[in-house]
Amino acid sequence: MKTIPFYSYWFSKTSIALADVIYIMVITTFIYQETKSALIASLFPLFKAAANLIAGLSSPFLYNKYSFTKLVGMLQLIKAIILTLLLIGFNSITSHIYVLLLFILVISFMEGWGNPLLNSITPRVVAKETLVKANSILSISTQSVQIAGYSFTGFIVIQWGHHPTLAFNVVLLWLSVLCLFMTMKSIKVPSETEVRQSKWGLMKQGWNLIYTNKTLRMITLMDVIEGMAGSIWIGAVTLVYVEEALHQGEEWWGYVNASYYIGSIIGGFLTLYLARFIQKNLIVSMSVGSLLFSIFTLIYGLTSIPILALLLCIAMGPAYQIRDVAQQTAFQLNIPAEHLPKVYASQSILISSITGLSIFLMGFIAEFIGVRAVYVLGSILIFTSSLLSFTLVRGSKIERAVSSIKAN
Repeated sequence: MKTIPFYSYWFSKTSIALADVIYIMVITTFIYQETKSALIASLFPLFKAAANLIAGLSSPFLYNKYSFTKLVGMLQLIKAIILTLLLIGFNSITSHIYVLLLFILVISFMEGWGNPLLNSITPRVVAKETLVKANSILSISTQSVQIAGYSFTGFIVIQWGHHPTLAFNVVLLWLSVLCLFMTMKSIKVPSETEVRQSKWGLMKQGWNLIYTNKTLRMITLMDVIEGMAGSIWIGAVTLVYVEEALHQGEEWWGYVNASYYIGSIIGGFLTLYLARFIQKNLIVSMSVGSLLFSIFTLIYGLTSIPILALLLCIAMGPAYQIRDVAQQTAFQLNIPAEHLPKVYASQSILISSITGLSIFLMGFIAEFIGVRAVYVLGSILIFTSSLLSFTLVRGSKIERAVSSIKAN
């Protein structure tokens, strides 16, 4: 592991994760307080989702035109500049809600183009044999700051106000940009022979890489299925579950979320401890993690015991983290680093689109069939994903056996 480049990247990515949460919380609370309209407040995530979708579709043109090292730094730099302008002109900009939404739209484009690049840095600064350890460290830190951000930003906004909280956010983002440029200096991108392609050819390049690689294709399918299952954790469904299944007050909604995040952090440390085993058994780790997660989700959906529900949420964290870190590492190992941004962008479009539709589906099921049915369906989807991963285990064993026969 290249110590200085990795840790500067680690600080940068963690700071960006915290800054994104603070920015979301500040803008959402401000819009709602000013307009008293949930509809207008909901335009914020809608604009972000739309911009991310368009950015994902157009990203291959951008990635093909500019070098990786320049682009990853410049997109974060532009984002920091725009947020600084928002801070300086906060009062005048926020007095016109549509101007504020325009700023949000531009920032969301920077995120949509920049996030696949950020996620592609890890294999460039970390040796293959330490990827699981690196992904575990990144997972622990980003999960921790996101929990802290969502937990305390509302309180900080009340105590400090929107403007000072946003100022802290801007400082954090500029520090992340500085560290990111330090990381980029250590990355040497090999020169590539430019291959002229049509616009359609550029757009489908990431999709082709996923489709033609059996492991990537299976992992992406698993991610899509689990993305559908992930919508069972949206706030509205959890609140209904707390009231109808656990027969508790709204405060238990917070307990459930806190328990899951605690489990995620514990899971991050567990994956760090088991890094060598997971590195050597990526597919098995994915399979076992998904299987345990599906079992815990099923029991969680069927139980009426509040304490058991919280314990199951904690147990889900390690199961999910082992699956997620193994899956992320398998993805990074099965595609050349220079192609990762395009593949991540394509995967993001697919998963976000499916997740958006599944949120509506889960809400419909909770409303007309019952909230327990949502978690039963979620556990079935996760179990299906684990079955798919077991086919990868079987396939890898067959490939090793064939290689052994050929060698002899």
